[in-house]
Formats: sequence, structure tokens, C-alpha cells
Amino acid sequence: MISFTNQALKGLPQRYQIDLLEKYQAVTKDEVLAALRTHFLPLFEAESSVAVVVTAPGKAESIGESLKSEGFAVEQRALEIDPAELEESGSEDGSGSESGSESDGSR
Repeated sequence: MISFTNQALKGLPQRYQIDLLEKYQAVTKDEVLAALRTHFLPLFEAESSVAVVVTAPGKAESIGESLKSEGFAVEQRALEIDPAELEESGSEDGSGSESGSESDGSR
């Protein structure tokens, strides 16, 4: 079915998948490592990326210090939640608190 789709709808030759596998086998370890150095590793460098971390308040300081030591400019913000919003969202979708007999599985 895939071969038909590739040929009829995408206009690819019948040997497309075989040719693709042969091309993959021709790639060397050095070529893969060069591609990783060029395209992947810069994602983790402070000069060329932005990191967003969401964590428990108790870990925020240590994670911030680690990022600073790697050269990232760190800005920490606390997520403020209005307790009334929690009650509203729980009553709308039914995911709010349940009575004791339902929450422990007994009925």
C-alpha cells in the first residue's frame, strides 16, 4: 500500500524505499557526528538558545544557578494561581474534588 501511495500520489519511483535505505547505509559515523555538532549541539549553547524550565519552587534556585554557570541569563518567575480559578475549573469539567467515598474507590 505504501509503495502504491508513493508511486501514484507522490510520483516517487518504485525503488524509492530501497534507494533511500542504500543512501542511509552510505552515511558515515563522522558525517553523523559533524551534523550533530553543527545542528544539534548549538541548541544547548547559551549564546544561541533560550531555555524555559518549569519546576517545583524548591528546585528553582539550584536549577537557576546551574543555568547561570553555563552562561544563560536567568529570569525566575513564580506562577501565581487564584484559588477561585481552581474551584471554577474543577466544577466545569468534573475534575474537582470528589466526596470521600468516591475518591477512595469505594461506593
